[in-house]
Amino acid sequence: MNSCYTDHLLNPEFNTASQLWYHAEDRLHHCVEQGDPEGALQALADLTAAVNQRFSPILTPQEISGTLLGILGGILHFACRDAGLPPAYLTLMILWQKDVLSVFLSPASSPWHDRELEKAIHSCILYACEMVQSLSLPDYSLPVRRCITLIQQNLTGPITVDSLADALGITRQYLSFRFHQETGKTPTEYINEERIKLSKYYLQQKQFTITQIALSCGYNDSNYFGRIFKNLTGKTPTAYRNSIRRQ
Repeated sequence: MNSCYTDHLLNPEFNTASQLWYHAEDRLHHCVEQGDPEGALQALADLTAAVNQRFSPILTPQEISGTLLGILGGILHFACRDAGLPPAYLTLMILWQKDVLSVFLSPASSPWHDRELEKAIHSCILYACEMVQSLSLPDYSLPVRRCITLIQQNLTGPITVDSLADALGITRQYLSFRFHQETGKTPTEYINEERIKLSKYYLQQKQFTITQIALSCGYNDSNYFGRIFKNLTGKTPTAYRNSIRRQ
């Protein structure tokens, strides 16, 4: 091993930075898992400072940025998973990071500034916290919580009230009554609302067509998807996407 690397690894000051780094990682993971954007951004600042202190003697600034992005990607994925985000949302989180951060990892990219990278990383963290907040469950009863978990896990495929009741080992009538009593919605209304919520995240991704988004959110008919979307949001999927781009 290169002697300068050896000296660096044995330097107590830089080993202290490693401890701060791991502590900041834990706090960032916890804050994202709790949907706490302010705490997450503070933990990010501490993590960035520790990573810079740890690696500045042996890595270039761009190499340090690449290291930080790699660390961040893992933290966000596992924090969102541990918060209970359904698989479809974890996939969206990865796509969002790819779109926002890939320019900073490409060797062929044009020169960029630290401030640009900082804004991109902040947007990824805020996006993750927003997802966690949006999908957190109130204190429903166990049958209703289990039903909602099944719905979230199967948003992209066929779901019926009968299949949910069968999976839970209760009758359709009891499920419908209990679900409406606690949420104020029928299971079917809840399924459509959650699918439309998911579709809004997909509509932020430029690479998906409306038909692809409909299929990805459990609708085999894009026209039916469009009608449900407009009923719940007041806009067509295309109009909603265009309104996002103008913001």
